[in-house]
Amino acid sequence: MKPLRICYFSPVFLPDVGGAEYVTAELARGFHHAGHHVHVLTRGKPVPLNEPYRVTWYPKMRWPHWRPERVIKHLRQLHAQEAFDVFLVNYGRPTGIAAVRLSAQTGIPTVLVSHGGDLYRDGEDRRRPHVFARTQEAYQRADTCVAISPYLRTLIQEIRGDTLPTADIPNGIHADPFTQPATQPTQRPESLPKNMALTTPFALCLGNLTRYKGFDDAIKAFAQRGPAAQHLHLHVVGTGEMKTQLNALVAQHKIKDRVHFWGRLTGNDKHWLMQHCQFGLMPSTEEGHPIVGLELLAAGRPLICSTNGAFDALVEHGVNGWRVPARDVDSLAQAITHAAQLTHTQSKSMSVACQTKVKTFAWPHIVQRYLDLLQQVVSKSTS
Repeated sequence: MKPLRICYFSPVFLPDVGGAEYVTAELARGFHHAGHHVHVLTRGKPVPLNEPYRVTWYPKMRWPHWRPERVIKHLRQLHAQEAFDVFLVNYGRPTGIAAVRLSAQTGIPTVLVSHGGDLYRDGEDRRRPHVFARTQEAYQRADTCVAISPYLRTLIQEIRGDTLPTADIPNGIHADPFTQPATQPTQRPESLPKNMALTTPFALCLGNLTRYKGFDDAIKAFAQRGPAAQHLHLHVVGTGEMKTQLNALVAQHKIKDRVHFWGRLTGNDKHWLMQHCQFGLMPSTEEGHPIVGLELLAAGRPLICSTNGAFDALVEHGVNGWRVPARDVDSLAQAITHAAQLTHTQSKSMSVACQTKVKTFAWPHIVQRYLDLLQQVVSKSTS
C-alpha cells in the first residue's frame, strides 16, 4: 500500500509540555519513520525543533472562542500545497470543526482524537454553548474518532452515538528511559531540610497543576494519613493555575515540612523522582489517558488513582495500585496509609505488575494501530 500523506492538525504542540503535545510528537515521528509523509500544522510562533518531519505554525487568533472554525484557512492553504490523503486532528475545536468542514468540501477524511479537555463534563467548552455546539459538530461529522480511554469513549459516544465508528487506541510510552537508573537531582526544593536525604520515603504528585488533577485532594488526604504513614513526605512536581491554592492548603494543614514543591522537571530529575517514590498519586476528577500514569508504571511504581475510566486499562486495584472515587478524601487517605505500609515482598510484586502492564502500551504497537486506522479510513473514502 502506498505511503500516506498525513496532515496532523493540532492546536497544541512542542515545545509546550503536556500529554497531547507528547503524543502528537511521538505519533508524527512514528509515521515518518514508517515511510509516510507527515506535516504537523499547529498554533503558535515558529521555533526550531529537532524533528524529522515538517511543522507549520499558524498564529493565535484574536477572540479564539468566536467562530473557532476560522482556522480552516490555514488548513486549506496547506492542503492546497501538500494534497493530503487524511487529516488527523486533535480536539473538536478549533481544529476539529475546521477539518470536518474542509472534509465536506474536499472529500479528504478526518480522523478526530480527543485528549480530554474539549469533552470534559466540567470543561471550558461546555460552559460556552456556542463553542460546544461546534465541538459536537466536529465529533458528529468526523469520519472516525479515536478514544484514548474508556472514559473518553463514553464522552464521544454521548455526542456521536453507537453507530458511527470510534476506534479505541490508548496513548503509548517508551519504557526504557524509566527503567535506566537516573542520578539524584542536584537541585532541591527550599522546603527540604539540607540534612534530609532525598531518598527519605515519599509519595509523588506529578503533572500540570490544574483543577482536574485532584492534587488539592491529594494534599488534604496526605494531611489525614494514618500513624503508619507519618514518616512519609509528599513531593509535588509541576506548574499551573492551582499552585497558590495548593500552597495555601499545605499551610492550612500545617504540613509545610512534609510537602515539597519542585516546579517543572524533565529528563533525569523527573525520572529519578519517579523511580524512587513509594507510589504515585493521581486522584484526577477528569482525565484522558495519563502519560504520567504510564511513566510511573514503567518506573515500577504503583498508582493510587481515581475510579475515572481513564485509568481502567492501567491500574488493577490491589495488583499494581489502588482505585478510589474522585473527591473522596477519606478513602484517599486510607489508601495512602495502606500503600505506605507495604512489605518489601508486596512492593516488589506490585513493581513487577506495573512493568508487566505497561508493555502493552509500547509506542511501535500504538503507531501501527493508528496507521492501520488511517489506511482503512483513506481506503474507504476512495472506494
